Amino acid sequence: MKVPIFELRVQDDGYRSELLDAVDQVLKHGQLILGPEVEEFEKAVANSVGVRYAIGVASGSSALYLALKSIGIGSGDEVITTPLTWILTLNAIAECGAIPVCVDTCDDFNIDPDAIEPAITKKTKAIVPVHFTGYMCKMDKICKIAKKHNLFIVEDAAQAYGARYKSKMAGGFSKVAAFSMNTMKVLASYGEAGAVTTDDPEIYEKVRMLRYSGTKSDPKKIITNECYYTALNHKIDTLQAAMLLVAIRHLPRKMARRKEIAERYSNALSDLVKCPQTPKGDIHAYYTYAIQTEKRDELKNYLGQHQIETKIYHIPLASNAPVYSHLKKVQTPMAQKVLDRFLSLPAHEKLSDEQVDYVIRTIQNFFK
Repeated sequence: MKVPIFELRVQDDGYRSELLDAVDQVLKHGQLILGPEVEEFEKAVANSVGVRYAIGVASGSSALYLALKSIGIGSGDEVITTPLTWILTLNAIAECGAIPVCVDTCDDFNIDPDAIEPAITKKTKAIVPVHFTGYMCKMDKICKIAKKHNLFIVEDAAQAYGARYKSKMAGGFSKVAAFSMNTMKVLASYGEAGAVTTDDPEIYEKVRMLRYSGTKSDPKKIITNECYYTALNHKIDTLQAAMLLVAIRHLPRKMARRKEIAERYSNALSDLVKCPQTPKGDIHAYYTYAIQTEKRDELKNYLGQHQIETKIYHIPLASNAPVYSHLKKVQTPMAQKVLDRFLSLPAHEKLSDEQVDYVIRTIQNFFK
């Protein structure tokens, strides 16, 4: 039995029909860039996150880069983040001219709040916590540290749309936050898309200009070079926004199914491997279901032999990427330990109960 880590085909006839209707509407009105569906999408995201504003952008990469630019991150600034992330987190910081400073993680994949304060210097301007695999960082502790040292927080919530920590949703703890909606995310587009969220009207207006080559969007197209910031094109297209509006309507069902699968895995496998644990009241977005085991490589090979696709995110640690070999190294032993033990299992909502049972049974057989 084949079990893919992701399933990107749209096989539900009703859902596909909704998507095609949304595309058809855009083709009929012809506003392919920043059409009316973009504003509707932005309102839906802001409402879901619990903030005043959302700005649709071309990708999660654009979202994090523009979020950092909007608070003035620039040359010589230091930004504290985690090494257990996709390289884009560090690249967005570096592309602003700033210096990424990676500190250690906890064994839950996320940045260790106790490792942040010792890394703060006079040059530190922001903290970028990454809600890895859709599980949120300990934001109450991080917010206290940021307030004490007068630092910005920019949540990298690329993997965590729909996640919640205590009383707030992902994206609700920071001055400005970034989300990815690419095809593999829980709230998924059909290509690339992202969003920046904020409660600050000045940041909102600045990001709107930054996504449009630093200009004010003129609906009449009379003035096109009224440029206030040097920036490139980061606009979301209307087709993606329209299809994401369909995806948002189906998101509760999608997340409920992912949670159901995660609970089945945890109930069956917790005696064999370290399973994700979500405190009562919190919400894990389950971008991936990540286990840890000392026998990770052997298990991955065994599952592969039984046609179960798995994935390891992300090798090497971002701080060890060749492009950042010049940076001062901070010891991150827990991050490396977690990376060496970490394996993502298929847990998307399109899995059948039979496939979930097969994954569980195969892992149990491996440990026997």
